[in-house]
Amino acid sequence: QNRPHGAAQRTGHPTGAMLARAAAAASAAANRGARGLATVNDQKVYCTFIFVKQQKRMTVPGMVGWSLLKTAQHHRLPLNGVEADEPWDYTTYGEGPMSTEDHVVVSKDYVDIVGPRHWEESELLRTHDAENYQEHSRLASCITLTKDMDGLTVLVPSTNADFTNYLW
Repeated sequence: QNRPHGAAQRTGHPTGAMLARAAAAASAAANRGARGLATVNDQKVYCTFIFVKQQKRMTVPGMVGWSLLKTAQHHRLPLNGVEADEPWDYTTYGEGPMSTEDHVVVSKDYVDIVGPRHWEESELLRTHDAENYQEHSRLASCITLTKDMDGLTVLVPSTNADFTNYLW
C-alpha cells in the first residue's frame, strides 16, 4: 500500500498490467488534449509551386499563418517580392501590397478556399501587370495559409518582374 500515486497495483496477471498501461496512456492523452498542445504536423500546409521559367514543379511545407510568399522564400524558391503590410484602413494605416514580383495564378480547385482579392491587390495587378493578369491571379504576399489550403497549387508566370538588383 506504499505505492506512488497513480501506480498500478501488481496483480500478477498480464491483463491487469495492460489495463494499467492503457489507463496511464489515456490519462496522458487527456492531459495533452486539455492543454490544447498542437504538433508541427497540425500546422503544416503543403504548397506546390509550378515555375514556368525554370520548368520546375516543387512541393514544400508551409505553416498555418505564413503567407505563400514567406513559404516560398523560406525554402529559397525563385519567387521574389516583399511581404504585404496590412490592408490600408483608418486604424492601421497599412501600406498593403507593394509589388507584382510575387504574382501567382491559383489553381481553380483552390480559388474559393484562398478567398477573394482585396481591392488593393486587384488594383496593383491590373495596373502594373495588366498583360499577365488572369482571372485567378493573386499576389503570394496576400495569401495567408490556412489548414484548408493543404495541397494548394499555384503557377508562377515566367513574366514576373525581378527587382532584386534594381537601384532606386
